[in-house]
Amino acid sequence: GICTHCQLWLEWSIILSAPVEDSMSWINENRNFIRPIILIVFVVTLLGPWMFDQINVPAEYACDEPFIRLEGDFCGYPLSGLQFFSLFTVVGLSLLLLIPFFTTLLLIWKKDSLRLQTINLSVWGLALILTLLLFVIQLKDKVFYLWGLWLYIVLAICTLIVEMIIRKAKG
Repeated sequence: GICTHCQLWLEWSIILSAPVEDSMSWINENRNFIRPIILIVFVVTLLGPWMFDQINVPAEYACDEPFIRLEGDFCGYPLSGLQFFSLFTVVGLSLLLLIPFFTTLLLIWKKDSLRLQTINLSVWGLALILTLLLFVIQLKDKVFYLWGLWLYIVLAICTLIVEMIIRKAKG
């Protein structure tokens, strides 16, 4: 009857909630291992393409390697994250996207600082918003080639989740 369904629901909720709590405690216990991995993946994102340097090549001519036909009369040369940051340092956008690296590095060095955790979460959130804007601006181009940008977005989302779990575990 109804009590059997309630008991079954209760048993399943206990079974399903245990791994989540275990994984949350695992993340908190291994934060000193996870944060360096975040930094390594961050560096990998900088090596991948983030945007295209566009040149005008009439459609009747082919785009030679390493250029990619983007749309119409334009070919694009994929620029790595490092090249992107060197081009846009004047604007300051690139500096905002690099700050999460340094706040995460500080969290490795200076452990258990609630203020630094808050700053780190805020900086990663801002970096995610700016990177998503950069992605949306390039939607007309072949964005699936920009794996460095994609990886940065995924890293920012994962880092926000991990850091929120760590912060929640601390109370």
